[in-house]
Amino acid sequence: MSRFDPIDELVFETDCSGSIVAVGENSWNSFASENGAPELSADAVVGRNLFSFIEGAQVRDQIRQILERISHHPNWAWVLPFRCDAPERQRNICQTIQPVFQDHICTGFIFHSEYQASRQRPPISLYDFKRLKKLAMENRDLLNVIMCSWCQRVQSSQIAEGSWISAENYYAEGGRSDVRLSHGICEECREAVLEPRPT
Repeated sequence: MSRFDPIDELVFETDCSGSIVAVGENSWNSFASENGAPELSADAVVGRNLFSFIEGAQVRDQIRQILERISHHPNWAWVLPFRCDAPERQRNICQTIQPVFQDHICTGFIFHSEYQASRQRPPISLYDFKRLKKLAMENRDLLNVIMCSWCQRVQSSQIAEGSWISAENYYAEGGRSDVRLSHGICEECREAVLEPRPT
C-alpha cells in the first residue's frame, strides 16, 4: 500500500537520480488503464527511471535542469500547466515538482499532477502514441512531425510553413496520421515555463 494512496491526483516520488521509489497506486493504475497502458501499472514502474518514460532529448534536458535547480532549495517548487491528451480525450493538467530534503540534503522529488480540465472529443490519431511508435519501427519513410511535450501543438515542415499548430489545425491543413512523431518544446512553452518559486 503506497503512502500516496489517499491522494486523488497523480503523485509519485523519485530519488535524486530519477528512479521512481513510490507511486499513488489507485490513481496511477486508473490513469494507465484509461490510456490503454495497463502494462505501466504502479507495480511495473516502481524501480524504473523517470527519464526512460520521457520522449525527446530537449524535454529530458529541461526536466534535469529543473530538478538540479530546485535540489538546492528545500522551499522551492516548480509548477507547470501542460496538456496530457489521449486520442479521445483532452486533458489540462498542472504539475508541481518539489524537492524532498533529509538533514539538509536533497534525497529526491515529489511529482504531483492535478487535473484542471478534461473533455471527450472525436479521436485524434496523433495522440495514439503506441500506434505511432509501432509504425515508426516498421516504416522508415514517414513524414517527421514534432509535438511540444507541454502544449501538445505540432510542427511539420510540410504543414503551415513549420509553425506550431494544434493537432486539429494540423489535420485541417491536410496533415497525415501516419507519421514519425518526436517530442520537443515549442518556443512559447520554453519562455512560459514558470521559474521555481518558494512554497
